Amino acid sequence: LESGEAAGYVGAPAFDGDFVRDGKNCVQAASPMDAWKQWCVNCLSMERYASPLYSSDFGISLTEILQADTRAEAEAMFRAEAKEALEADPYGRTDYVGEITFDWGSDSVKVTVEVVGIDGAAIDFEVNLEGR
Repeated sequence: LESGEAAGYVGAPAFDGDFVRDGKNCVQAASPMDAWKQWCVNCLSMERYASPLYSSDFGISLTEILQADTRAEAEAMFRAEAKEALEADPYGRTDYVGEITFDWGSDSVKVTVEVVGIDGAAIDFEVNLEGR
């Protein structure tokens, strides 16, 4: 969906661990849909309550999830917290959280998340969690 602005999506600086810059060191812009996707990834990669810059609705209990007794318990906790955090989007872009899948490694897990926006547009993204 390229015309996402009409549905309430807004652009933002492009971010991939840090601001994305061009050859002149200028910060690049992300499309409205990419900015929403970046917000979702950041939300599920941040420990809830860890930063005074974000509301208490932002982030998930990563430490608690990664310390769960079983993978099934960790997955259930992640699903519940991801749904709660993403649907609390202060910009109102998230309609619902769809499928969430887990690919477990020896000490990490790659989580693939599908989120559907207010206009029916679906995005998929990955979050890598380490420490388990």
